[in-house]
Amino acid sequence: MLFHLAEPAALLGIVLALLIGIYAHDTAQVIVARLLQDRGPLRSGRLTASVKDRVSPFSAVAMIISGVGWTEPIPMNDVWRKRRFHVAVAVLAGPLAYLVLAFAAIIGFKFVSQPLIIVEGSRIVEIAGAGGFVAKLVLWLAVTFASLFIVSLIPIPPADGGRVLFGLGPQSPSWRKAEYQLRENNVGIVILLAAILLPKLFLGFPSVVDQLLLPLLTGLADIINLHIR
Repeated sequence: MLFHLAEPAALLGIVLALLIGIYAHDTAQVIVARLLQDRGPLRSGRLTASVKDRVSPFSAVAMIISGVGWTEPIPMNDVWRKRRFHVAVAVLAGPLAYLVLAFAAIIGFKFVSQPLIIVEGSRIVEIAGAGGFVAKLVLWLAVTFASLFIVSLIPIPPADGGRVLFGLGPQSPSWRKAEYQLRENNVGIVILLAAILLPKLFLGFPSVVDQLLLPLLTGLADIINLHIR
């Protein structure tokens, strides 16, 4: 976000997307877990928790600097192997919520970025679309939601993708040791911070998010015949 302080529409779009996305992500995971007979997430209080209880200090730093981060994992019942598949489905509901929000923002952008045509009898009245500030704000909503979706699927704990990978992966000692290093020793957080922040701080540094963002947004826009290039 720090790189958009001089752009009110972009800054507001990012902030709104982060707030909406964080709550939608957690709500989706809690609801799906409950549907799969896991009451733990609902009892954890995450549906009523404040933002500070949903985002770690490290993720908050990433969000402030780059406008994207991750949420704290929601405790779920993954004791038995059968439950691990249920947990994976519930966890993936979070990224899916980001994707749905990104698509909704793309639909909204299509309407506010194009002229509104009104027919009155045999006369056509063209009223300019909201354009400008509103269009840019909605576009940044889509960009931020899509970025959150990409980051959430990075296969490194504490991101959702990492939780699914190690939840469904083999339970060998080496695999558990790798998970311990990534999760308990915060190696995963370091990797996520590097992947998110280094491309922002050093021009030319490869960015996973930037490389996948345009194809994702383009694909979503193509569904509604909106061309983003």
